Amino acid sequence: MLEVEGIERIKNHILAETDRSVRTIEEETRQFVEKEALDSEEQSRRILSAAIERSEQDAGLLVKRAESLADAERRKRGLASKQKIVDEVIARALGKLSAQPEETRAARYAGLIHALNIEEGVITLSGDEQTSVGGALLAALPAGRFSIAEEAGNFSGGLIVKHGRVQDNLTYDLIIRDHRPELARLVLDIVENPGVSE
Repeated sequence: MLEVEGIERIKNHILAETDRSVRTIEEETRQFVEKEALDSEEQSRRILSAAIERSEQDAGLLVKRAESLADAERRKRGLASKQKIVDEVIARALGKLSAQPEETRAARYAGLIHALNIEEGVITLSGDEQTSVGGALLAALPAGRFSIAEEAGNFSGGLIVKHGRVQDNLTYDLIIRDHRPELARLVLDIVENPGVSE
């Protein structure tokens, strides 16, 4: 019986020891799981925070890029609008020059020829002006020294004078092309500062 009691005590001791070990393991496991859960939570928070920060930075960059593109497009449209205004003003000015009386245009062309000291030559006028201005122009120049070319020029106004081997292009088209930046600046100065005159 003593033996049975000894075995029972050993068994109880083993069970108690096992119980304590299981509780210790359970406690260590619980603490480990809690620590891992807290660590995972903290890591998730850090990852989420970093992702939000990156997203905000990316969104900020996208907004800046979009604003930059919008500004470039606005500038482009503004330049196109200004260019259109310049083109319209120049076209209207050419229209007014072309609409002046024939005598006025003939006197202007004769003045250009005199200013270049051209003494004789063949004058080419635009198709519109060849018949209407030609006679008045020849009358304003020294008799017998100039003639009107048979073929009209393909330009909006002005004239071309061929004398000897030299050909002077005094067409409005060339004058506008050569002085376009200056003309554009003048037009835009007037448009942007309507009360200021030079």
